[in-house]
Amino acid sequence: MIEAIRNIGEYALGKEEKSVDAPLEILLDNPANRSTKNILFILLDKEGGEFKYNGVEIEEFSKNKLIKYLYRKGSGANGPDITPTAMVTEPEKTFKIKILNWFRNYNSVQNNQNNVLCKIYFIIKNNKEKILQDLKDKSEKGNNIISFKVNRKYLGDFEVFRNILVNNASKSFYKKFGKTSKSENKLCSVCKKKNEEVYGFVSTFNFYTVDKPGFVSGGFQQKESWRNYPVCLNCALTLEEGKKYLRDNLNFNFYGFRYLLIPKFIMSIQKEVQNNIFKEVELQKDPKFGKKEMKRLTSSEGEILELMSEQQNFLNNNFLFYNTPKGFNGAVFNILLYIEDILPSRLKRLFKAKDKIDQEEIFRNCMVSTFNDKGKKDGEKPLEFNFGVLRTFFPKISNNRTYDKYFLDVVDKIFSNKPVNYNFLLGFIMRKIRDDFVNGYSTKIDTLKAFMLLTYLKKLDLLKYKKEIMIKMEESILSKEKVGEIKEKIGSFFDEFSDFFDITIKKAIFLEGVLAQFLLNIQYQERKATPFRVKLKGLKLDEKQIKKLLSEIQNKLEEYGKNYYRDLESVISNYFVLSGNVWDVTNAEINFYFVLGMNLSYLFKKEKNNGGKENE
Repeated sequence: MIEAIRNIGEYALGKEEKSVDAPLEILLDNPANRSTKNILFILLDKEGGEFKYNGVEIEEFSKNKLIKYLYRKGSGANGPDITPTAMVTEPEKTFKIKILNWFRNYNSVQNNQNNVLCKIYFIIKNNKEKILQDLKDKSEKGNNIISFKVNRKYLGDFEVFRNILVNNASKSFYKKFGKTSKSENKLCSVCKKKNEEVYGFVSTFNFYTVDKPGFVSGGFQQKESWRNYPVCLNCALTLEEGKKYLRDNLNFNFYGFRYLLIPKFIMSIQKEVQNNIFKEVELQKDPKFGKKEMKRLTSSEGEILELMSEQQNFLNNNFLFYNTPKGFNGAVFNILLYIEDILPSRLKRLFKAKDKIDQEEIFRNCMVSTFNDKGKKDGEKPLEFNFGVLRTFFPKISNNRTYDKYFLDVVDKIFSNKPVNYNFLLGFIMRKIRDDFVNGYSTKIDTLKAFMLLTYLKKLDLLKYKKEIMIKMEESILSKEKVGEIKEKIGSFFDEFSDFFDITIKKAIFLEGVLAQFLLNIQYQERKATPFRVKLKGLKLDEKQIKKLLSEIQNKLEEYGKNYYRDLESVISNYFVLSGNVWDVTNAEINFYFVLGMNLSYLFKKEKNNGGKENE
């Protein structure tokens, strides 16, 4: 991963015309967020070597002035940043901790040797009440940055502040925890070259840490950590730039998570080819110049996986799922999942399977709601496969439990071409569908999502089914004259999803679900209620209850005088007989195939029957 990030950093440096020999621009952070519109400047005037306070000024924030603002986040959330430019949480708190304390701490360390900074400290300390009130008066919604101007010049215009940023930021590579870890004339583990100095505390994403002595091999001495992971200054700076590029260009949403897409190229590929791919990524993410709308495996508008699937297999795609409780550049960077070495050909297969599933008529006919950025419904569209379908059955929070770990585990298996435990997955599917059923919600969309997910995994050959050799006997059942019109519909459906309906008993249970829904439809038409639902046991049916249910449905249809389905009942009965006395299905499968039949019952409705009286 480190080699890939360094490679990205080299591209970014060239693109931005930066150099590791001039590290200032590399070490800068962007203090803005989406709501940032303005920046508040504390104005100081210098006359005859003395400073005076001259109010607070608002200026529109500009990304092009980052070198003027001179911001870099500090190592702790509750301490000052590297320079006295700070992001605002609360004006009073930020002013005291990030501004006043910065000057006090710096002068304390320097023993008041820097007369200019000492004078600035005393002028803002003596005027702190006035400055704070002016900051509050000038603050508007979205104003979340404070900085300084001296004689109308920015911090970045002064060498003293530029040197402070470069020196202090560089120190973080080798000075932490009260220890110094560096060595001379040693091999850098990143570029594999001997350097005048190598450092021991370079941690690009804070996933390599030595904050506890036990994390350090070779005697548990933090000052010797350079032996574990020696990095030269040039590589440390290049990794910093690679990290920024990933944050700004290859950073995506994923159903409650974020992930970095880290491409790693094989060594023999020319730099020009690599650079062209990065340019395509940037172009696709630019709303003004992006390609036509691309297919997506997630709900993220900026997703570029289809673009990466179109590349040749001269690169690997690596997915780093993470969370950052204290911000992307904060002290905590938790890696939740790292998926390595996913070739473009693998991504292409994921999209091809999606294309086939999305074209199935039963899914195109299932309309799901769409929502705008504010969470309000703004229309409908056909059900399509993406990883949100999987997330339905592994929600972030349900009944005070989180299913994030299980969700990411299945995501890993799908990308990495590893088998998914069918019974494990079906258990979570039925948990969600049963919740819908017992709470009186429609089970249709979730059931079809489950069918879509299982079919998708089957097309990827990630689920294994045990086939039963009964083909000739089944064909005999469907070829009998008395089956009539239902023959073609049943045969066509089971042929289309032959991998899913791989043994006879699944077909029998599915068709019994179809018949049960026909009965519920009739009950609702007759009574505006569906009392037979109680017989379905909250979708916790077992083998004995399923066998008993068929005769109960038939009896009810006869009672209503609307048993239009004797041909279907005959097929179901024959399938039950053909299945024998030992069923190779779990209770979860029994209930899933049954509820699937209920929700697809409309596919088996007769066109005409009894003068058109048959209920839908």
